Amino acid sequence: NLGPRNRFDFNLSHKPGQVTCLVGYGRDLGVDVEDAAANRPYLFDIADRFFSPFEAAGLRALPPAKQIERFYELWTLKESYIKARGMGLSLGLSRFSFSITGSQASVRFDDGFDDDAASWEFQLFRPDGRHLIATSVRRLPQPLIIETFDASGVVFDALG
Repeated sequence: NLGPRNRFDFNLSHKPGQVTCLVGYGRDLGVDVEDAAANRPYLFDIADRFFSPFEAAGLRALPPAKQIERFYELWTLKESYIKARGMGLSLGLSRFSFSITGSQASVRFDDGFDDDAASWEFQLFRPDGRHLIATSVRRLPQPLIIETFDASGVVFDALG
């Protein structure tokens, strides 16, 4: 038995044109990728239903040109976090709120939520003009290093 801290972990997410795999050892981790160019006609309906009141109000306060980008940043962060926790939607997406500064994010949990905000590190990546990737990784005493690389040549070579 390897125990909770001595395990190899990975998490996978994909959209057309982008496959993302986050790999780690001994850390809870999650990744989500979204096609940020996809049309979401009910952006505010989704935000009102699944985001915290703080996030939904912040989204509405942005200039229209920035609302879609912020929507996808929040959505990918929430998806990556619930995947890292392994509990899915039972966590309640509106019970935690993200604040975003550049490619970094922090989280705030509602009272009674079973987690410690300081134990998580969140990052956003834009590998191309279309896709957005969010990672959620539980902090440990060892430093966190996330490396990105394009493996499309490997995938296409393997497929022939």
